[in-house]
Amino acid sequence: MLTENGFDRMQSRVLRHALCSIVSLLAFVCLAVFAAAQTADVKRSGKGSNQGDITVIQHIIFIIKENRSFDEYFGLFPGADGATSGTTSTGQVMTLEHTPDEVVDMGHDWTSAITAADGGKMDQFDIILDGDLNGEYLSYSQMAQADIPNYYSYAQNFVLADHMFSSLHGPSLPNHLYTIAAQAGGVITVPAAPGSQNLSNWGCDSPTGSHVTVIDEDGDISQAFPCFDFQTLADSLATAGISWKYYAPPEGMQGYEYSTYDAINHIRNSSVWTENVVPDTQFVTDAASGNLAAVSWLVTGPGSEHPPNSTCQGENWTVQQLNALMQGPDWNTAAVFLTWDDFGGFYDHVPPPYDDEYGLGPRVPLLIISPYAQPGYISHTQYEFSSVLKFIEDRFGLTPLTERDANANDTTDSFNFSQNLNPPLVLTQRECPINAASNVYFGGQQVGTTSPPYAVAVTNARTTTLTISKIAISGEFAQTNNCKNLAPNAKCNINVTFKPTQTGPQSGTLTITDSDATSPQVVSLQGTGSELSITNSAYPGLTFGTINLNVQSTKNVTLTNNGTSPLTITGVSTVGDFLQTNTCGTSLAGNGSCTISVTFAPTQSGMRIGNLWISSDDPATPQTLRLSGTAEGVSVSPATLKFGKQKVNTTSPLQTVTISNLGASAVNVGTITASGDYAQTNNCGASLPANGQCTVSVTFTPTVAGGLQGTVTITDSADDPSTVALSGTGVNP
Repeated sequence: MLTENGFDRMQSRVLRHALCSIVSLLAFVCLAVFAAAQTADVKRSGKGSNQGDITVIQHIIFIIKENRSFDEYFGLFPGADGATSGTTSTGQVMTLEHTPDEVVDMGHDWTSAITAADGGKMDQFDIILDGDLNGEYLSYSQMAQADIPNYYSYAQNFVLADHMFSSLHGPSLPNHLYTIAAQAGGVITVPAAPGSQNLSNWGCDSPTGSHVTVIDEDGDISQAFPCFDFQTLADSLATAGISWKYYAPPEGMQGYEYSTYDAINHIRNSSVWTENVVPDTQFVTDAASGNLAAVSWLVTGPGSEHPPNSTCQGENWTVQQLNALMQGPDWNTAAVFLTWDDFGGFYDHVPPPYDDEYGLGPRVPLLIISPYAQPGYISHTQYEFSSVLKFIEDRFGLTPLTERDANANDTTDSFNFSQNLNPPLVLTQRECPINAASNVYFGGQQVGTTSPPYAVAVTNARTTTLTISKIAISGEFAQTNNCKNLAPNAKCNINVTFKPTQTGPQSGTLTITDSDATSPQVVSLQGTGSELSITNSAYPGLTFGTINLNVQSTKNVTLTNNGTSPLTITGVSTVGDFLQTNTCGTSLAGNGSCTISVTFAPTQSGMRIGNLWISSDDPATPQTLRLSGTAEGVSVSPATLKFGKQKVNTTSPLQTVTISNLGASAVNVGTITASGDYAQTNNCGASLPANGQCTVSVTFTPTVAGGLQGTVTITDSADDPSTVALSGTGVNP
């Protein structure tokens, strides 16, 4: 199962470098006038702000779920600021597809969020990780009311906020930190461990060697063990004598990574952890019995809706929690804030406002559910996770933690504390679909060739065995499967492929006949037969590896017309830090080929993502090829220093390391440290000018005999920390 660990399969490739450094954030400044005007508009749009006495709220529940954008869940909600189409990196405006109940886990890390937003143009969701899988634009998809009917019911009866933004343009851990502290301590990634090990412990109990990437206010990039000691809302509550609990899966269970107080040292490593952090399964009991604290956080695992977990099962989990609250004695004094922690790679059309170097990130849904929530109200006020903390602080008279919660809108426009109370809305959990996808899109496929398989998950969400009697497929599609009788909660995959025999749009159906009352389940299949093919077109496309910022790298791809008639080429273009030249001209003969030379020409350090696209009169136009590469903005040479033998308690001659700024603008120099029996001095100062150099002088003073290792570690604002390996041998006099 794909998880968010290790950047959801991307982190091991991205963490080594600077993730579109802080310079990328300046792209958002280009929208400053627009964003300021838009922010002013949404801040003024609150209805009946703070009517009545907020102290009628005695129980606040903050539920944080996973990885959904506002447009993906509520883009079709009447009256909300939603969208049903989006622009891709090629300029193509496409209708949003239908999101499967179980969907692949797309890129939603720091780089992906900045790339997708594209300086506020919101048009590069297709080139993030898995955003466009060989023509299936999962990033450009959304759900309808029938897919999340109970969430729609909450929105229709309580409050839906359509300008709620994630606090940081990045993944879960830093955004979850904002939900408890109105800051992330500069963290912009989820934890990683040496090698490719996936981590389910994201805090102080992470394995030795685990680290997160941190960017400070100067833009310097470093790595830190994921255990911090900054002030949290729980500390403020405890000091004021106000009760709190954090409900989360226990260690060893899926979802433990979202138990965010695990990353706060003075909580994780004290009695507070065992007293106040409790299993998520306990919430239903506490809510039903009236034993809720004044403030509760609630996260979960399989019910979190984090892809590839089922949306339906996640919605059912939410209904179970809220039914317990609404049928318990605390409902009439409760306020629930139900949100999702980041955009998950899904399209959203609203540019995130610029708040500081960390965010805001893309929009996420927010439902405010309370007897005092204004019924049927859509709040257009700008919120972020710190807004919920601001509401809690206002209610209990607490001092803000950071500038974020001090300046955030507090959500009181969504309440009327004097109104007739909204009655409980006890909903029925629904039966989840047997087939995870109702529509499968294959994009363009060369005539006579077979596409990569699409796995349609079949899940027995019932309490009795599911007997599958027949699986049939029509059109120019084929399937293989391992599906037989499925025990309750068991799953199998039907692998569907597309092999067109002619050009143009093709359709078919996958029909599953089984013992369930919903049988047969029918999946619509769509694809387009094409005569054009590009070498290296299979996902993830053309990769350039790592190069220096002042260097360019070129690779060739071949465009082939596999038909017998000529095709008109109307354009060849690139997106991002990539250039192209080609021999294709305006027409490509039948069975002819041409060469496109793609050059990676990075303008910034870090992971760079782009696209090559070809427009023609082929029915599957445009053909696209994802491009990626990483640029090093700072060079450190040599990578190792060997000092040989040195008498104990004496100091070796100097050896030097040269640090070079490869970019066209100055780079901040953060810290330069030496470890072990080594010391360093340097002439680097606080910054290196464009194309500038400085020197680090290293000495070795062994304190004991034997082989001794050490490192010089250099942090800067261009790349992840650079290290120089040091070795020497101490010998007795």
